[in-house]
Amino acid sequence: MSSREPSGEPAPAPEPVEERAAPPARAGAGARAGARRVAALLALALSLGAIAGVAYQRYAAVHLRALPRVPGCVRGARVALRKPVAVSGTEPRQTASGETVYLTPGEDRAVACALQLDEALARHLAGALAEQAPAQRAARLSELVRDRVPADPAYDRAASAAYMMASAALRGLPDDVAEVRAAAEELDRHQACRFDTRRPCPTRPPLPALVWLTGAPAALSLLGLLWIGLAASAARTRRWTARRGR
Repeated sequence: MSSREPSGEPAPAPEPVEERAAPPARAGAGARAGARRVAALLALALSLGAIAGVAYQRYAAVHLRALPRVPGCVRGARVALRKPVAVSGTEPRQTASGETVYLTPGEDRAVACALQLDEALARHLAGALAEQAPAQRAARLSELVRDRVPADPAYDRAASAAYMMASAALRGLPDDVAEVRAAAEELDRHQACRFDTRRPCPTRPPLPALVWLTGAPAALSLLGLLWIGLAASAARTRRWTARRGR
């Protein structure tokens, strides 16, 4: 029997109530757990990466210093020093011991350039260039770079300029003299161990273990975050494609 209104008309059928599904509790808990994992992974990557970065910077500050810029006069001096010395010098210069020596115009130009960086370096260079015998000249040039420039980073410009001029002066000497070849090899080795060059340094210590122990986990954590991000992006793309296809 159908129900009727007081007026006698049939009562309208009740409208169907649309049921809304509440978000599953498990899905919310899973999302929160995933967010916590991402945050923990990010914190791990940042903390370990910071430790590895500090350890590497300390190592590089001693063993992998970048080549500094040198005055432009060094390049001109190198060209002059490569020419073999054929005449006696006429330009007076003072050595580190206070002795007056006479240099060629090209050698004097190199000493004047070194004087812009360090007076002691210029005096030692003058003494080395005053040597006429190839073996003694090579030995003094090698000593100049090895012993006459402090290892302090504040002297890096002077060290690089000394190497460039000393190696150029060695090229003006006969290469069939064993002492000249040995001095050239020592100069290259010393430069490679002081700065980050393409040449290997046999005495450079390996990277500290702390860099590997913290850097590798940091890199793996970053890869994990990248994978999570790619997976989440792919899932969003699939949902968007599914909605477009309805």
